Amino acid sequence: MENKMENLALNDKKNTGPKLGLIPLAAKKPRNTEKGTKVLVETNIRKLAISPNQPIFKYAVQVNFVYGKADGTQVVIEMSKSLRKGTEHDNDKARCQKVYNEAIKRYDTLRTGGPYFYDRQASLYTLNKLKTENIAFDVVEGISKRPNFKKAQFVLKKVDESFQSTSNDINKTVNPCPANADKTLLEAMNIIVSGPAFENKNVITIGSCVHYLIDTTGVEVPLKEYQEGCLYSGVGASKAVKTLEGTDKKSASLFMTTEMKSTLFHPDWIPLLDVLRSFRGFTTNLKSNIPAAQRIEKACVGLDVVLDYGPHKGLQEDGIVMKIRKFSTSAVETTFELEDKTKTTVFNYFKKRKLGKINIPVELLLLCPSQTVTNDQMINNEQADMIKLSAAKPNIRKTTTDCIAKKVGLASNSIYGFIKVEEPVKVEGMVLNKPKIAFAGNKLAVLNDPRAKFPTDFNLAGKYFIAKELSNWAIVFIQGEEIKGLADQLVNEMKNNGMKASNPVETFIVRGDLESVFKNGKAANRQLLFFVVKSRYNYHQQIKALEQKYDLLTQEVRAETAEKVFRQPQTRLNIVNKTNMKLGGLNYAIGSESFNKPGRLIVGFETSQRSGGNPDYPISVGFAANMLDHHQKFAGGYVYVKRDKDIFGSIVKDTLITILKTTYKYRGKPTDILLYFNGVSEGQFALLNEAFSKHVKDACMFLDQNYRPNFTIIASSKTHNERLYKSDKGFIVNLEPGTIIDHTIVSPVYNEWYHASAAARQGTTKTTKFTLIFTTQAAEPMWNLQQLTNDLCYDHQIVFHPVGLPVPLFIAGRYSQRGAMVLAANQGPVYTNDVMDLEETNKLLGYGSKKLFETRFNA
Repeated sequence: MENKMENLALNDKKNTGPKLGLIPLAAKKPRNTEKGTKVLVETNIRKLAISPNQPIFKYAVQVNFVYGKADGTQVVIEMSKSLRKGTEHDNDKARCQKVYNEAIKRYDTLRTGGPYFYDRQASLYTLNKLKTENIAFDVVEGISKRPNFKKAQFVLKKVDESFQSTSNDINKTVNPCPANADKTLLEAMNIIVSGPAFENKNVITIGSCVHYLIDTTGVEVPLKEYQEGCLYSGVGASKAVKTLEGTDKKSASLFMTTEMKSTLFHPDWIPLLDVLRSFRGFTTNLKSNIPAAQRIEKACVGLDVVLDYGPHKGLQEDGIVMKIRKFSTSAVETTFELEDKTKTTVFNYFKKRKLGKINIPVELLLLCPSQTVTNDQMINNEQADMIKLSAAKPNIRKTTTDCIAKKVGLASNSIYGFIKVEEPVKVEGMVLNKPKIAFAGNKLAVLNDPRAKFPTDFNLAGKYFIAKELSNWAIVFIQGEEIKGLADQLVNEMKNNGMKASNPVETFIVRGDLESVFKNGKAANRQLLFFVVKSRYNYHQQIKALEQKYDLLTQEVRAETAEKVFRQPQTRLNIVNKTNMKLGGLNYAIGSESFNKPGRLIVGFETSQRSGGNPDYPISVGFAANMLDHHQKFAGGYVYVKRDKDIFGSIVKDTLITILKTTYKYRGKPTDILLYFNGVSEGQFALLNEAFSKHVKDACMFLDQNYRPNFTIIASSKTHNERLYKSDKGFIVNLEPGTIIDHTIVSPVYNEWYHASAAARQGTTKTTKFTLIFTTQAAEPMWNLQQLTNDLCYDHQIVFHPVGLPVPLFIAGRYSQRGAMVLAANQGPVYTNDVMDLEETNKLLGYGSKKLFETRFNA
């Protein structure tokens, strides 16, 4: 515990180089007012009308905890600037609140003349200047239960910079140079507008911006409970205060978004053993390497627990937090190599050192509170169920969101007498023109078909635009489970769509031996191994890992789906659409004013944030680009990177060099480059603008010192809280695909737009937010970037409708998931001398050196 305390005392003082954010982002361009059809859009964004000249004072708070060490010395930890995450960060904030509560008891200046708004960390905001502006004291009693706790120190003083802000300082909160924006007013307003929610006894707050209702009476959202894992759902609302363009041409305005949240939680303060007992197949002598244990492990990895035993009994928030990393063998069974190259067990290692047997029974470990269930921890139908809970129709979602916002206290007519929360704003949007979809012989698909369920769905209008040949392939069944006639159905469908196809060889998986199938396929120089297996075998991950290992293209169809090809033409088509794309074909071409430049290289970077199911594994970053022989064909791969705030930066240059080399091989040097980065927060805009733009220049100069193509960088995100709806003759409905909004509810200093690209098959459309970060083409109009982005959403090629992201990002996301899958199948990264070796991991588990890299292998 002492080592952990010492580590906490160290601040992160890494040399981060020159300060970022002093260079402006791309200059603001005129909005799109002509290209498209106008439409009225309703929102969940409310203007905050603030009394003029209202002063807001900011004070710095420092909370230190002092602990004793075994050698008699002491260590001081500043809790108010905690660098920790998750449960530990929440516990540090709770510690700060305890000490602040003590300050309120001791000093009249904090009890009178309020209100006061403490962020439970390092900032206190007030509407009146404190009578006593410097406070310092120590407190011992009633703060911590830890045996080695000595005292807590509290210090309050004026902030050197931005001590006073006023409600008139809205324009100062934004700046084309991100580092020059003064966020004091925004920080204060985010805390202040949550004040009623913090005071509401029917509300619990996760972090600082998501407020969940305890009693949900009157809210029409069903709640879910799951026996396995003792999981339960909660409903609440998130909020964010932002400076947006507004309608006042002279000044920006403050707005607040409120968004409904349905979230799944782990139980609070329950013994870990009780949680384990809730799982099907659990026994106390369960071995970690059997399927039942692996299933439970998936549900538990990443959970935070505390020890509730001996001197740690009853500490709860003051206890030592541990994270479940994996299930392993027992100490008696687990072996490792000593320095003299001999092997020993963990049990014997500690026994020889007379440290005794160390056992922490799981029934003495408690789950930490307020932990949300991650996607990786969902082992049943939880993810689908939560999607359904959140997938309310637009009119219901908007009404429910407004109801919850009022119940938690985020939509008061007047907050503390100087903030009026107005009704959600309505804005004008534009529905962009749809591209032309051309099959072979320039036969055009019909869009806006009144018979179609969704206006952007289209049907096959002719043979594939570029149809490929499949002459040497194998169809793979489980021995004894072949589907007679399936191959004939598939071959006929291929031929009908213009492909040249020979009948496949039939081969079989015998007693689960997948690798022999690949060895034989490689020896026979197969173009494709086409697997047809029932879903219960769960071979998908292993098949894709072996595809990477043997550099042999695969396609997998569940046997349950394959049975449908005899009676469902659409199922046959979907399967063969994928086959043609994997082989390097192009099912249709997009006719577009914006997407008709063969010399423009378009690149997408995306990460699913998955890491092969283990938080100690590296992150898989996917990328995709139109680097092949036709400018509408996209291919890519993935790269493993260490977990970091900047997950893209370390690979941008080298990845772009590889992409440029491939593009040059097939189409020559690009005349300009467009790069999308998905999942980027506003706090990283300066990084993209300055560091990433330099990586792009360096990659180009690596190929040729005189190579200076134009290039543009765009950030995208779906993690925002804004929800937008079409107002159709008084009814709230989903936005039509192609709708963009680029004014009023966007940044007053950056080029931003919201884009609804795909039809919502269920629930409410979630738009993507795009921000133009950097460009060397100042004259390129916003409408062209918007139209190009929209047209790229039609280039999926397998499904005949637009998807939720432009295809370079959509495909990059799938590559990212594939990378995580391959990593998990190979049981993690490569280690060299007990250190994770990312270079060797990428070499061994990536596609960079494979022939398949120049195909859309993940179609």
